[in-house]
Amino acid sequence: MKIYEKRIETIEREILVTRQCDLCGRKAKTATWNSGIYEVNETEISIIVKQKEGASYPESGSGTKYEIDLCPECFKNRLIPWLKGQGGTIQEDEWEY
Repeated sequence: MKIYEKRIETIEREILVTRQCDLCGRKAKTATWNSGIYEVNETEISIIVKQKEGASYPESGSGTKYEIDLCPECFKNRLIPWLKGQGGTIQEDEWEY
C-alpha cells in the first residue's frame, strides 16, 4: 500500500531584481538598463562576446566565464573611447521612428 501526504516545499532560487554597473557602481531602476516610457537612456548588448573555458562531457560540464554589466554612461563615456583608443571603428548613428 502506498500512503501519500501532501507537503508544501519551498525552493530557494535567485531572482534578478536590479543591475549594478561593474565600473561606476550605478544601479539600474529595474533588473535591466531600460529607461521609462518616454525617456530613452539604455544599454543593450545585441552581440554576445564571451570567453568560456572548462570541460564539457555528455553528462555534465563545468568551467568559468566572464560577464559584465555597464550602465549607459559608462558604455558611452568609458567603453567607446577605450575601444576607439585601441583602434576600434565605432560609428555613432542617429535613429528615429
